[in-house]
Amino acid sequence: ARATDPSDKNGHRPTIHLPSGKKYKGEWSANKMHGRGEMTYVNGDVYEGDWVENAREGHGTYWKHEYRRHRAEYVGEWRRGKREGFGVFHDELGQRFEGDWVRSKRHGRGRQTAIANAENREYQTDGSNAGRSNPPGVDVYEGDWVEDRMTGEGVMAYANGDVFIGGWLDGEKHGAGTHLYAGKGRAYEGVWDRGTPRCGTYREALPNEAERILGREVSGNGFRGSAERNAKTKMKPIPSLGLVAPREVETESRQERLRECEAR
Repeated sequence: ARATDPSDKNGHRPTIHLPSGKKYKGEWSANKMHGRGEMTYVNGDVYEGDWVENAREGHGTYWKHEYRRHRAEYVGEWRRGKREGFGVFHDELGQRFEGDWVRSKRHGRGRQTAIANAENREYQTDGSNAGRSNPPGVDVYEGDWVEDRMTGEGVMAYANGDVFIGGWLDGEKHGAGTHLYAGKGRAYEGVWDRGTPRCGTYREALPNEAERILGREVSGNGFRGSAERNAKTKMKPIPSLGLVAPREVETESRQERLRECEAR
């Protein structure tokens, strides 16, 4: 009988140094990474999880190497080397997205917690913001996504306590919606065009309107106090934000407002 070629890789193998400089240890099948395994990349990043014929596929965790330590950048499903399915992503600022992915883009339904005015890069996760008396608040969006953009129907809970429910297009309010103003106890109900109100009316905010939209208790006078709470938490995990029938809340009212605006 022919002797087994020692270069054939099948089953579990110890760490193998690949020509590209990467290192892999785990399961193989017919000389391909297949099964559970761990890849260490040249830049220090690490992937731990499932493989199918040399590609990340199944469930796995991608660890980003930065500031001399690793952080879990993405935990979830993979397909052909891309984030695909349900997963949780954290960026270098500590912002979080949990929801659906297609070809490594947010696509479907998801919930994102983002630093208000995140372009201010002084707030990093390496501890540089420790001890600051005025850490940033967070905006929380839950709803539809299309190719990495907030597009469709969704709810935004802003760092200042405001709440918006309605249509979105490429990250901007678009279509029919309602904006609740925390500091005024009032609401604007109308139609937006790429972030700009096109027509609508102001009214008094209804009792418990914010709570009804967000699906959780909102403390303080009316629905005030969110900015203060965010400042005190210093970016610790916020309470779960769950939508209550997101595609049905105020649907009739917003559709009527849209028809009124289009008739003008």
